[in-house]
Parts: sequence; structure tokens; C-alpha cells
Amino acid sequence: MGGGGPPRGGGGRGGPPPPGPWRRYAAPGALGAAALVAAAAGAVILHQVQDRTLGGAATLSARRLMYSDAWQLARSSLWLGRGGETWRQSYLAIQSQPYVGAEVHSGYMDILLNAGLIGLLLVLVLVSFIVAGLIAVNSRLMPAAFVLIGHAAVDFDWSFGLVWLLLLWLTVMGFAAASSGREVQNGPIAAQRRKPFKIGKKLLAVYEGNRGNRPLLPLLRVTAIVLLVCWVLLAAALGISEVKERWAASEPPGRQIALLQSSLRWNLANTEAALSLADWLPPSQRIPLLKRSLVYAPNHPGLSWKLTEAYSLRGESEEAAAWYIAAIDRDRFNDVKQTRAVLKLAALADWHRTGGDPARSVEAARAGMDILMRYRALAADLREMDDHRNDREFDLSMLAARQANRLEKMLNGEHEKHAARQPMKADISARR
Repeated sequence: MGGGGPPRGGGGRGGPPPPGPWRRYAAPGALGAAALVAAAAGAVILHQVQDRTLGGAATLSARRLMYSDAWQLARSSLWLGRGGETWRQSYLAIQSQPYVGAEVHSGYMDILLNAGLIGLLLVLVLVSFIVAGLIAVNSRLMPAAFVLIGHAAVDFDWSFGLVWLLLLWLTVMGFAAASSGREVQNGPIAAQRRKPFKIGKKLLAVYEGNRGNRPLLPLLRVTAIVLLVCWVLLAAALGISEVKERWAASEPPGRQIALLQSSLRWNLANTEAALSLADWLPPSQRIPLLKRSLVYAPNHPGLSWKLTEAYSLRGESEEAAAWYIAAIDRDRFNDVKQTRAVLKLAALADWHRTGGDPARSVEAARAGMDILMRYRALAADLREMDDHRNDREFDLSMLAARQANRLEKMLNGEHEKHAARQPMKADISARR
């Protein structure tokens, strides 16, 4: 009569088995797997309809080329990256087709290029902590944070500090709302939300209790202060350099030179200041300035082109030819630079021949012909592609094509006359 079954919350034979530790991870794991399947399905669908649904330079097909080129560039320095603004300085040299995109349309890929796998892993750890924290406190701001994190995968959001500030702001607001009780405080969700704060309090108590037993703690504090001071000084130097460089744009020429030189003293790697200053200097002073700047940005297409023009102005045909080839290699799909290189080398060949230096005339003409043949072959290869993008409208210009007869006449006439005295160089390779 009075006998009953085992207590409902007991651990008798008839009761349910105690939940194993794997059950607490089953729901998040299933949710993550479902998200991966949905993402894969979405990628397949977008791949099928991309060309019919989108158009213009910023399409998925253009980004597919961009991501492919970016990955090939990242592989050359996979672990530590290649430094800041890698894509902006290098994409013109490595792009497989002439698309337009000074920014790689993926924040994750941009970090991989700049800081390598190690830097990308640190960023992913930070983002994971943000996501896990917002999920733990069940914040209403989770969707907004997910939009920022997700959109950065297909656009260059993380190139702007404002996006990072927004993401951190949403995180802080989510934690603050949960800790102050402005969100729902009922049921098991509230207990789950309070759990991270209890763990944090316990860790803080352990830290406070063991603080006296840490002999390295003062050293760590001094190190942190020194690093913070160094970071502030570096940021101040970079800021002053940029302010002076922008200030110079509205000043008269004499004042511009002084401000740009001061800007470079604060930051030797300021390539924009170096390019602006080079326009005001004679070639003899421009060349060392540009070479010094190339040490900090060796793949910068503007610096190498300015250096090439400086050698051309000085009449140094051999150096000019080598740097024309190097500058074009850093911006292959630029028909203006290709045409100008052919014209300038043809003019240098005429100038040397008129000045009584046939050997240098032949060298300049040979370099001009070499650039013209490479230019023609590149344009032909692009036209023969079945499915290609030509957002930059790259093609062989008529002005460059007309220089072929001019260069051939200089090569044939001068080569027969002076071949015995000085052999003609078949190639003038880029020295840098």
C-alpha cells in the first residue's frame, strides 16, 4: 500500500541514467555541424548562380580569382606573413587577370597575408572568445556581432579600425547587460549566464591568494608598462609622419619639401611621402631616396616606376632598361606603363645614337624590343583565354605597336656596324 517507486530525482535502477559529460557538448556539436552543412550548400548554390545573378567588377567570379591569387601570394610566407598592406603593394604583380581590386575582399585573407597563419590563429581565438562569451550570456547583441564577423569573410571590413571597435563594443555591451540584470533572469538560461562570472570570480580569488608567491609579478608589470610605452611612442611617430605628409599637400613647394622630409624622418617607411618628395627633387637626389624607400616596400609599383623614370631622365639607358622591366613586372596589366617604357627606351636609343654612342643605342633598342615583345605576348595570351576578366581594359596599344619598325631599324643598322667591337646583349634582366 505505502510502497512506491524510487524517488524521481534518485539514482535507483528504475531512474534515468545520469547525464554523461558528452551530452553537454552534443547540442553545440550538432548545431555546428548543421551550420557547416548549410554553409557548404550555400557555397555550392552561389557557385552555380553567381554569373547570372551578379555583375560588375565586384562579383563572386572576380573574387574567386582574387582569392586564388591571394592564396598563392600567402603561400610564399605562410607562417609569419609579409607585413602590412601586402595585397595593396603586391596584387598588381601577381594577379592572373587584369581585375580591379586594391583591397582583398576578405578580412581573414588579409590577415593571413599580413601576419601569416600565426596572426590569423590569434585573431580567430579572439573572435571565438567573443562568440562564446556572447552565447554564454545569451546576449541579444549576438546577431549584430555575427553579422560583423561573417561579413568580414567576403569583404575588407577588418581593414578599418571602426569595425573592430564596433565588435568589441557589442561584446562589452552584451556582458554589461547580462551582469547588470537587464536581460531575462529566469530558468536554466540565467544559471548558464551566471556560470562564466562565477568561474571568473574563482580565478580572481586564486590569483589574489597566490599573488604574494609570484616573484616574477613585478617584472611582468614593468614589461607590460614598457611595451605599452613603446607602442604609444611608435603610434605617435607614425601619426606625426602621416599628419606632416597630408599637411604638405596644401603648402607651397619650398614648404612641401621641408614637411615631406620631416615626415620621412618620423617614418622611413612612409611610401606616400617618398613618392611626393621625389617629384620635387632632381634625379641625382631622387634615386637614393627611392632606393631607400624600396627597402621598406620592395614590391611597391609606384616606387620602382619613379626610380625608372629618374634613371631615364639621367640618360642611363642600361639602368633604366633594367628598372623598366622590374617596374612592369610589378604592374603587368598596365598598358600605359608598357607603352611608355617602349617609347622612352626608343627615345633613349635615338639620343645615344645622335650623341655618338652606338653601343648604348643598341642596348636601349634591344631592351625596348624585349619589353614590346613581352607586352604583345601578354595581350595575346589574355585574348585567347576562353573566360577572362579585363576590368582594366588591358590590350596592346597602337602607339606601342608602331615602335616595332623603329626599333628593328636601329637594331639591324647599328648591330651590323658595331658587332665586332661590342657584342649585343640578348637580355637585360631586372637587377632588383
